[in-house]
Amino acid sequence: MGNLWQRITYYRHRSELWALALAKRAPCLAMIPIGFMLCFWWGIAPSLVLFPIILLLENSGQLGETILALFSIPALAVLWFALPWFSSWCGIAVGLMLGRFTAASAKEKALAESIHAYRTRAS
Repeated sequence: MGNLWQRITYYRHRSELWALALAKRAPCLAMIPIGFMLCFWWGIAPSLVLFPIILLLENSGQLGETILALFSIPALAVLWFALPWFSSWCGIAVGLMLGRFTAASAKEKALAESIHAYRTRAS
C-alpha cells in the first residue's frame, strides 16, 4: 500500500510540474493549467474510487446510508487537510498572473527534487 501511495504522489508531482511549466509560459493564463490539474486531483481521480463505493452502499438500504454518513466525517477531514495544498496552488496561479515568479520557482524546484528522489529510490 505504501508503494502505491508513493506512486500516486509521484504522478501527482509530475502533473503539478507539467501544469506549472505551462503556467509559467503564459502567466496571464496561469489559472487554466493549474485549474485543470487541481480539478483532476480534487475531483476526477478520487471519483474513480468513490463512485463504485457510493453505488454499492446506496443499494444496501438503511445500513448503507448509515455507513455513507459515517464515511462523510473522515472525508471532511481529508478535505480540511487538503485545503492548504489547494490554496497554495491558487496563490501560485494568482502570483504568476500578477508577474510574481518567486513562489512558482520555489515550487518548481521542490517538485523537481521530489521527482528526482523518487526516481533514485525506484532504480
